[in-house]
Amino acid sequence: MRIGLPKGRLLRHSEAARASAPTSTSSWLLRLQDIPGLVADSSLDAGITAEEWIRESRSDVVRLTPLCWYHIRICAIGHPEHPVGPAPRIVSEYPSLAAEYTRWRHPNATVRHVHGACEAYIPTLADLALDCVETGLSMKKRGLDIVEELFRGDVWLVCSRETAADHRRRAELLAWAIDIRHGDTECAWQAEDAHVTA
Repeated sequence: MRIGLPKGRLLRHSEAARASAPTSTSSWLLRLQDIPGLVADSSLDAGITAEEWIRESRSDVVRLTPLCWYHIRICAIGHPEHPVGPAPRIVSEYPSLAAEYTRWRHPNATVRHVHGACEAYIPTLADLALDCVETGLSMKKRGLDIVEELFRGDVWLVCSRETAADHRRRAELLAWAIDIRHGDTECAWQAEDAHVTA
């Protein structure tokens, strides 16, 4: 099996996962956001990626199990002293999620796709940021607040539809997941809020 593992801040977890991977696998260290698409088009049989990038890419993957590698919230963030007008400027690393959000919440908004540091744009260069919140500490230091929570996410072991249909491979991946999961089933908390909420 060909498996994609995330590099960057999850590299330590990926290296441990690689060390305990089934002997029948080959693995690649890749960007978290690229893995869903590679699994969806069967370039990879399976991968470890995050909920927000599965949704952002709209990739057709099978979520096998959450791994509790981190817990995040995708939120609209703003400055409490700068009210949002009828045509807000929104920045985000997630243009698809931002477009979905603006359709139902701010139809006259403009969305700018940025590459990180979304909080730095508020309130001068943007009115809102659609961003990932883990602890919320950096947001609070800048005097920002969560305006709305869209959904919660975790890191998932995913596979292609073809791999999911192969009972032997699916069982092998689920057995591996037991070894590489952090914590217990509480990491599935994001499943309670599977859709964008008002």
